[in-house]
Amino acid sequence: MHIPDGFLTAGVTGLAWAGAGLGVAAALRAEKADPNPMPAGILGATAAFVFAAQMVNIPVAPGISGHLVGAALSAVLLGPWRAIIVMAVVLAVQALLFQDGGITALGANVLDMGVAASLTGFAVASLASRWKASPRAHVVGGVLGAFAATLVSALLTGLWLGLSGLYPILPVVQLMLVSHVAIGLLEAALTGAVLATVARWRPDLLRGLAAEAPPGSGLAFAGGLFGVALAVAAFLSPFASALPDGLDHAAETLGFAARASASWPAPFPDYALPFLASPGMATAAAGLAGTLLAALVAWGVSRGVSTSGHDAHR
Repeated sequence: MHIPDGFLTAGVTGLAWAGAGLGVAAALRAEKADPNPMPAGILGATAAFVFAAQMVNIPVAPGISGHLVGAALSAVLLGPWRAIIVMAVVLAVQALLFQDGGITALGANVLDMGVAASLTGFAVASLASRWKASPRAHVVGGVLGAFAATLVSALLTGLWLGLSGLYPILPVVQLMLVSHVAIGLLEAALTGAVLATVARWRPDLLRGLAAEAPPGSGLAFAGGLFGVALAVAAFLSPFASALPDGLDHAAETLGFAARASASWPAPFPDYALPFLASPGMATAAAGLAGTLLAALVAWGVSRGVSTSGHDAHR
C-alpha cells in the first residue's frame, strides 16, 4: 500500500503531510508526557519486527500479494501513540533507503498506514475487548482491529489517488477496498498469531489496550522480538512473493502504474545491496540492514523523547 512518488498532486501531498505531521507530533507529545514510558528497547524491537515482516509478501488472491503492516499489532502491544511512532520510523526507513514508498508521498503513507491504521486498530480492538479484560479478549480485539485498519488505510489511499485525478474517486476506492479484503484477512491472521503467542507466554505484555507500560525493563521480550525480526529478514525475505500488492494491482488494472517515479536516489532500491551478486543474499542483507536501522532509530527516538519528558517534569 506504499504510494510512490508521481501519483499524488501537490495539493493532496501537502494535505497528507499536514495530517501526518499533526499525528506524529501528537504521538511524540503524548509519549513525552507519559510518566511511565515504554522501555525504548521494546519500541526498537517492535519497529524491527514490523520492518522485517513488511518485507515478506504472501499471495492472497489471484495476481495479488500482501504483507503484515503491523499498525494494529503495535497499537495492541504498545498503545496507539507509540504505534504511530513505530510506523513512522519504519515507513521513513523504507522510503529513504529502499525507495519503498515515495519521499513526497511519505506524508500520505504515514497518515494512512501509521496514524489512521494505528488509531483505527486500537479503537476497534478496545471496543471488541471491552466486554472482558483478558489476554484472550485482547487477541480477538487485535484481530478485528487489524482487519479494520487495513480497510481504512486502503480507503484513504484510494481517496488520495482519486483526489489526484488518477482515476474517478468511487471506482478507485471500490477497487482498493475489494483487493484489500483478502490482504486484511492476512493482516488479521498474522496479528492474531503474534498476539496469541504473546498471550500464551507473556500475557503481562499485552498492556497497549490498557495504556500501561509492561513491568520491568521488558529486556527478554525485546530481545526475543528483535531476534525474530532478524530471522525473518535474513531467512524469509528472500522468498517473498513477486506478485503486486493491492495498490500496484489497482494501478496496473486502472492504467496509471506508469505515473510512478522516484524523486530520491535511494541507495538500495527494491531491497537489494548492489555489491552482492546473489539476489537472495542481496535481499537478506538489505533486510538485515533495514531491520537494524529501524530498531536503532525507534530506540533513539524513544530514548530522546522519554529523557526530555523526564527532564521537563523535574
